[in-house]
Amino acid sequence: MKILVVMFLVSSHWCTNVSALPKYYMDEQCGGSLDLTDMGSIRLKLTSSHVFQPSMECTLLITTSKYNEQFMLFFRKFDVEDGADCQSNWLEVHDGSSVNSPYVAGLIGNLCGRSIGNAVWVTTGSNLFLYFQSGTQYQSMGFDMVITQFHTGKCNTSEYSCGNGRCICDGLVCNGYNPCGDESDCIGVLAAAVIVGIVFGSLICCIGLTCLTIVCCARRRRRSKRGIYQPVIVTQTTGYGTGYNYTT
Repeated sequence: MKILVVMFLVSSHWCTNVSALPKYYMDEQCGGSLDLTDMGSIRLKLTSSHVFQPSMECTLLITTSKYNEQFMLFFRKFDVEDGADCQSNWLEVHDGSSVNSPYVAGLIGNLCGRSIGNAVWVTTGSNLFLYFQSGTQYQSMGFDMVITQFHTGKCNTSEYSCGNGRCICDGLVCNGYNPCGDESDCIGVLAAAVIVGIVFGSLICCIGLTCLTIVCCARRRRRSKRGIYQPVIVTQTTGYGTGYNYTT
């Protein structure tokens, strides 16, 4: 049983630890754009510092040139402190190419606070526009989000078909960042890993039992060759003469 557990843990660790996603910082890309055409997915943090700078006004366009692609995003961390009802520090997430585009469904208006939930939000097209503004009183770490491009319909040979009907780059499968949006990217991989673990674990158990059987049989043969000796009991008789009786 211990062997099976070890094999499963090793297989699971290997399957969920692939190369890290490319990491970008919004304050270093202010006013620019990031093309995810050849990347598939990125981690985007507000700043590389412990806290964001005061008096920021920063925009960033996330785009892709692939046909019929969309973006899904979720926040690993969100901490945009504000003491004025999201009127000093806030983030806007737009479903389009400018600040005039509608908000991404579920992320309406100015976003601030210490948490935003662990849901996965989706754009309707191939552009995602971010706007961040900070005041002078409150500074915190900002946010850390994962953005992944996908499409629906028939998946290509170089893509993975998620359980929710989305197609993602197969290089993102089981990377620990929920690239499908529904945690379905690791199901098939982990199932195969479990099978491999069971097969190897069973093989090792069989070898161990076989070796144990051989050792036990060898010991029994050695004992049988030595023979079994009964102790000799000597008793002295009384009467005429002296004699001994030997019994075994």
